[in-house]
Amino acid sequence: MTLHGQARHACLETCRGIGGCTRIGTFAYVVSTCTTHAFHQQLLIRHGNCDPVRVLDFPEPSVSPILCTGIGQARTGIVTSPLVGAFHRMGVSPDGRQVVFEVTDDFSYAAPNHLVPPGQEEGIFVVRDDGSGLRRLGPASRDPSFRLMPDASAPTGFRGSGATQFSFSPDGRAVVFTDLGPGPGADDAVQIFTLDVAGPTTGTRTQLTHLPAVPDRPVGTIGLFPGTSVPFFLPDGRIAFQSFGNLDGTNPEGNLVEFVMNRDGSDLRSVAPPVAVRGGRLVPIFGVTGAGVRRRADALSVPGIPVNPDAATTGDAISEVFFIDGKRVLQLTDFGRADTMTPNLTPDGHHVIFVASADPFGTNPSGTCQVFSIGTAGSGLRQLTHFAQPEYSKTGCNATGPPGCEIIVPGGVDPATGTLLFYSSCDPFGANRYGDQLFAIRADGTGLRQLTHARGVATEPDGSTSSENIGPVGISFAGPPPGSPPL
Repeated sequence: MTLHGQARHACLETCRGIGGCTRIGTFAYVVSTCTTHAFHQQLLIRHGNCDPVRVLDFPEPSVSPILCTGIGQARTGIVTSPLVGAFHRMGVSPDGRQVVFEVTDDFSYAAPNHLVPPGQEEGIFVVRDDGSGLRRLGPASRDPSFRLMPDASAPTGFRGSGATQFSFSPDGRAVVFTDLGPGPGADDAVQIFTLDVAGPTTGTRTQLTHLPAVPDRPVGTIGLFPGTSVPFFLPDGRIAFQSFGNLDGTNPEGNLVEFVMNRDGSDLRSVAPPVAVRGGRLVPIFGVTGAGVRRRADALSVPGIPVNPDAATTGDAISEVFFIDGKRVLQLTDFGRADTMTPNLTPDGHHVIFVASADPFGTNPSGTCQVFSIGTAGSGLRQLTHFAQPEYSKTGCNATGPPGCEIIVPGGVDPATGTLLFYSSCDPFGANRYGDQLFAIRADGTGLRQLTHARGVATEPDGSTSSENIGPVGISFAGPPPGSPPL
């Protein structure tokens, strides 16, 4: 039967969306396949086309079949893969030509010390975007890229905070990350390190801080947040990170604070949190928020009880998006919800992209997680995605299973292509009913594309359960990091 008009347009858009062809830079990702007899991981790189390059393909050690069910039902491979697998931190250089990734099975919940095959070293590696030139830069970090706590209500029996990533310097010559190193006393503590990935000093590892031990923090219902974590490079070459510690005497209450220092570790100082409203604090959703940058967007908690407390992961607090321009702080959203988060400035600095389960236009009655855009003056709110489902989602953007789906934005809009890449368990094309995928969409809400095709959770002919999930993920941005326009 021949389609016409809107029906034909919708059919074509669905075919294009499932096909996944779009303008985007370099991104790297891991596909993890779990069966009753095996756990198999592949590292893939895709660079501006529809054909990913396979870099590493690990064999299949034995795991418990119960684990596959839990992983599949969680639909969050970007979190569960580091918890059970061998791939951890990942990063892509600003020019998209190099991928740095970490391999270790020391922290695997499924098969510790049994995932990396004989003859394959663990450590931190660099490879070109075409899969050539694979080199080992040094040992893996001794600080896990995630945090984990038992939770009998979760499908896997535990909950974890997502893996942190490598952040590249603006010149692409080094990455920053956390590792264990000597602090003021005799014991090791989480410290900030850089690792050179290019030039004559390739492989040089430098400890920048000598911080005291900062305990991890249980926050809300999601699990543990690292006491010190998420180091990243700013556009001017300085390094920022987040910590609950009283590192310079300005944080005796142990709040989440952003710190900034020079590239060599000197001039460490806290960044005064924006005072938006009395009692407002930075929401501990770890990511590149632009610490120390004059113009940026942040998610801040505000007093009050959210209308959807079941979606809270950081306590029963309302989270709203704010635009910070020096000392000027402007609240952009007023949804009154617990899961409005991950704001990123667009490359032109005029709009903020974020996720929320709000329904400001009457087009999201199911409370599904959506991607939104709003101008930095507080006008022009737009809903960029229109994911739908029959049942109402109480957990919104933090849904780990149906009803509902989640969206994780690991970065911002690529300045070179105008495209936003995001990770989601939503199913806009009827091709992701049981899993999680990478998607891309233009900053104006057009051109939604599904870039990966993992099976998710599936029942095999013999009645067993298998799962195939995506994560961790690394993305390149041909310009300043998301949320960080030039000073």
